[in-house]
Amino acid sequence: MVEEKPQIVLPGERLCVLEEFLSGKGTRVSADGVVFATVVGRVKFDRNKREVHVEVIKELDNITVGDIVLGEVRELQSKSAMIRILGKNGRLLKHQRVAALLAKPGSKESLGHYVSVGDVILAKVTSIISGLLNVSIWEPGLGVIQAICDNCGSTMTNVKKDKYNVYCPKCRKFDTRKMCAHHGNEKRLYSWLGLMT
Repeated sequence: MVEEKPQIVLPGERLCVLEEFLSGKGTRVSADGVVFATVVGRVKFDRNKREVHVEVIKELDNITVGDIVLGEVRELQSKSAMIRILGKNGRLLKHQRVAALLAKPGSKESLGHYVSVGDVILAKVTSIISGLLNVSIWEPGLGVIQAICDNCGSTMTNVKKDKYNVYCPKCRKFDTRKMCAHHGNEKRLYSWLGLMT
């Protein structure tokens, strides 16, 4: 018979066979009738219902295609950038994730024309391939929410001067970004970060 002491199990760990207990929440049954865990959690055997459950210990943040995410540009190359995802759909994540941002399809310009390292962006999750998130800033309303000067690290402000749209008041550098409608709106950024303004 199955030992019923509370224990922590990992996904894929064998719990019992169908003859002993039926598959409940957090479990699955293999083709040969073995019940195994699908999540990290505590095993609970319900003798009345003859079911085994795995109660999740820590709920992971689930990001899906179509989510709007808040991220920080960590690394930048001419055709791609690594983004650290901080939040999704208006709330911070418990566990930060990494995503890839690719250059605008068909564009010959470097991605550095649209974002820079340190920038805080709003992006949309376009695909998840083998656990790797891909995000886009190319739809209207998405892009840089806070531009950071790649020269001195200061926060840049909106400006309209020739081909430039951001300006660093500290080192007086003009630059360009693909800005979103919320660029420079500190209240919006603070609300994402859960801070009071």
